[in-house]
Amino acid sequence: MDTQKDFDSTNIFMFIIRWWKHLGIICLIAAIVASIFSAPLFITPKYQSAVTMFPSQSVSLSRSVLGVAAGQKDFLQYGDIDDAERLLQILGSGAIRERIIERFNLIDHYEIPWDSPYLYTQVNRQYQSSVSSRRTEFGAVEVSVRDKDPEMAANIANEIAALIDTVQNEMRYERALLAYQTAKNQYNNIQEEIKKSEDSLREVMEKGVYDYEGQTAMLYKQLAKDISSGNTAGVNALQERLRAIGSHGGSFMHLTNYIIESSENLATAHRRLQEAKADKESFVSFKFIIDEAHPSERKVYPVRWLIVVLSTFGAGFLGVVILMIYNNLENKGIIKSKNK
Repeated sequence: MDTQKDFDSTNIFMFIIRWWKHLGIICLIAAIVASIFSAPLFITPKYQSAVTMFPSQSVSLSRSVLGVAAGQKDFLQYGDIDDAERLLQILGSGAIRERIIERFNLIDHYEIPWDSPYLYTQVNRQYQSSVSSRRTEFGAVEVSVRDKDPEMAANIANEIAALIDTVQNEMRYERALLAYQTAKNQYNNIQEEIKKSEDSLREVMEKGVYDYEGQTAMLYKQLAKDISSGNTAGVNALQERLRAIGSHGGSFMHLTNYIIESSENLATAHRRLQEAKADKESFVSFKFIIDEAHPSERKVYPVRWLIVVLSTFGAGFLGVVILMIYNNLENKGIIKSKNK
């Protein structure tokens, strides 16, 4: 007979039956310890609140309202995947994180010492572990906040959603201000050019040219009459006027056409100026709130039953391994059995 009683995996059931009391005690102790150390006295419970929103279309408000061009996106439509990704990028930006930390005084709330050499690293790490955002399967964006205070979690989530518009409008304002200044300069330049042309045209008109084509036709008609009637004085006077029109008529026509064309450009520049001003002064919402965050009534962390189950299973598995080693050493005679 083989006296070597090495452990065989085929009789694992019999092994557990032999040591069931020991394994039961190990699992019971692990469950009790896990239940105690997962209590609020040792692990601070956390509550979660979430706000859900759809991104809006990234379009110009002024062009949508003042003059919709062909193919222009509707300002009231929901955004697409690209708009949702841009929204997630804003949510993870330092501009929002820094304002939330300052507004809710999270350094004190997270109980981080002000004299810590890594103060901002610690508060940023704590913030990032407490705040998360994701794109849902339906294209919406969800912002979740975990905190030991349910009211604080809800307030932070709602404030983050509100800051989305603030941050994006601040970035948008910088570009809108540049566009407004450019449009205003263009409008003023066209106005100045028209004023100069009108002054030059006025000087030409003071020299007797006020309707080139009409005057020329009328004077030639009168000249023909004076020539046929032998009115020498009238002919000389008409010829003098025709010479003046010939000298300044080109300038008159050029200035007149330039003023007409510039007036059309001025109308276009004025419309662009109105659009740029509307973009600069308007506050646009970049989201549609579906569900606001509300204080949670139940904690989401820690999940005590899961901790107890995993701890009990882990302790039982570790107990099996230890007893297997003990049983093997006992069979080899390294450890003397108490039953012998």
